[in-house]
Amino acid sequence: MTKLDFFEDIAMSIDYWSEATSDALTKPDADLIWVDEQELYHRLQKLFANSGVNGDDLKEVLAECLRGFAISVLTAIDGGTALAEKGRVYVVDGDGNSLGEGLHDDFVSHLLNTGRLK
Repeated sequence: MTKLDFFEDIAMSIDYWSEATSDALTKPDADLIWVDEQELYHRLQKLFANSGVNGDDLKEVLAECLRGFAISVLTAIDGGTALAEKGRVYVVDGDGNSLGEGLHDDFVSHLLNTGRLK
């Protein structure tokens, strides 16, 4: 596993969850088997349908939020939050090799390089 593989896996998860959530909120026929409270989604589906919310727009908003969350988690791993005062967390591969420092910056670069971030 390389750092780029790790970043691509995160980016693909962001793509998947932003689309799955957008569909769950804007498409009445969406499969909601993965949600805990289906009724909440049904209510929001009605609200979004009545207000003319576009599923593609919602997908972009959700992707932005999930990218921000991923960057926040990577920043914590990098020691860029108050967590660093208590200790550090490191990402290592199966051979025990560290994926290095600056993961949050490198992830942003990956998003830019793959066209997921403009």
